[in-house]
Amino acid sequence: MAYHARTNDQITPEETAHSKKVRSLAGECVVILENDGTLPITEPTKIALFGNGARHTIKGGTGSGDVNSRYVVNIDEGLKDAGFEVTTGAWLDSYDAIVKKHLEDYMAEVRRRCE
Repeated sequence: MAYHARTNDQITPEETAHSKKVRSLAGECVVILENDGTLPITEPTKIALFGNGARHTIKGGTGSGDVNSRYVVNIDEGLKDAGFEVTTGAWLDSYDAIVKKHLEDYMAEVRRRCE
């Protein structure tokens, strides 16, 4: 099988440069469809997060919109790093447990069918 990705953990100069570029552009890549005056939140405060994207944030598109990256900061991590208090941590933990269980069940079924 041919591998087209790196097979070791060494960070290349290209990865470092691309990571810096993405970080510098990230603030310009957010779209707000409608704002009733609530946003922007100017100071870190308590905030509630719900849904798959809070911790399982999609980092890119599909096809040419996708990139390989060593790490992705999800929405939950990003808000906490910025000083926000996420009040729905227990809900997110419960959601993550459900997602994990479904993935484990799915993989068990795949293995069963491949026997």
